[in-house]
Amino acid sequence: MKHLLIAVTTLVLFSCKKSSDTGTGVTPVTTDSFTVTVNNGYGAGKYKTGDTVHIFSTAYTDAQVFDKWSSSDVSLLNAFEEWHTWFIMPAKDVSFTGSVKAITAVTLQYEQIKGRDRLKRVYYYFPSGHKGFVYLLHGTGGSAANVASSFEFKQLYKELVNDNFGIIITEAEEATTGIDANGDGKLRWGYSPFDSVTNVDYANIKAITDTFYARGVTNRSKLRYSIGMSNGGAFSASLSSLFKYTAGVSYCAPSGTPIAQTSTTPFQFCMARFDNNDAVGPQGNADALSNSGTFSGRGICSKYFIKEHSPLYAERFARRGDISIAQSTAVFNELKSKGYLTGKNYFIGYSDAFVTAYQSNPTAFPQLNSLNVLQKAFVVEQIDLAVSDHQMYSDFNKATLKFLNKQCN
Repeated sequence: MKHLLIAVTTLVLFSCKKSSDTGTGVTPVTTDSFTVTVNNGYGAGKYKTGDTVHIFSTAYTDAQVFDKWSSSDVSLLNAFEEWHTWFIMPAKDVSFTGSVKAITAVTLQYEQIKGRDRLKRVYYYFPSGHKGFVYLLHGTGGSAANVASSFEFKQLYKELVNDNFGIIITEAEEATTGIDANGDGKLRWGYSPFDSVTNVDYANIKAITDTFYARGVTNRSKLRYSIGMSNGGAFSASLSSLFKYTAGVSYCAPSGTPIAQTSTTPFQFCMARFDNNDAVGPQGNADALSNSGTFSGRGICSKYFIKEHSPLYAERFARRGDISIAQSTAVFNELKSKGYLTGKNYFIGYSDAFVTAYQSNPTAFPQLNSLNVLQKAFVVEQIDLAVSDHQMYSDFNKATLKFLNKQCN
């Protein structure tokens, strides 16, 4: 459970009646709030003109992906194809309908494949006739298994496979050995030296890729990409540059200025507004924006997105499917009653205090305490995501797919 800035919002009605004596006995009424209707989703309510309104799709299964929002007012939405999006409330009632699309559920294959020095844990899936393949890269302290089982990463790799990309998930050498080889106090990917002979992490990626080529599972004509979270995001920048991939993406990492100044690989940054990680924070977000500008200034395609904080809604914790809507609502109400949410249901502060309070006295949180360990961790993760802290997220999946497919074209 991480330290996170917590912010959760229910959608509240503010309305006023302004009256004046016109001498007719009739009191004119000026409406300053309007109705949002959300079908197959959440975020419905009354809002004032100019409010920022977030809407969210209902939960969908492993055999589904979010498709789009439909409405005569769809142009209001920041991103009509994302499961979570937002808009500025106009001076009228609006209605949106979310839809999902059926897919074939993705069952990852797992085996150990020889890297440069030892067997590496690898999860993978290659659709028939795939157009390219994407390496998915974990953050500091993570592993291949973490990525394969992560709910947010799963939403991404479902989208990738549905769009006919192959995926490969492996891990840093330090994650495999459990040894901090460079003595930096972390188990993670190493960026230097910048070559695939002396740097074991680049060498492992090359060896695993060559194994799939040799098997005929994929071939050298297929386009290559990388997407990473945190330390994996920074590694994605250097990996995609070294091997001249078609494109790379970083979540919650600014990459590095030298890469931005030299790489010829198109690169996208997906940051989190209130990232509280020591290596990111406001400065890291600013550095990512600057690095994206450096890429673009050199004529290399680059995109920059930053996820804003959003309110919690009562059903949020039911997204994965192992927490019922009733349980999710009960946990939400518990957070609300204990003062962790603002009047508009944004989580207050970072999650440290909440996690510490629960650990100090679990029985004081009977609804949360009724969940199992993995469910509790999911609750905290979803709070983190609402706060827009340092977590892999699925809010820009369609934007990432578009970047892989078209870059800036």
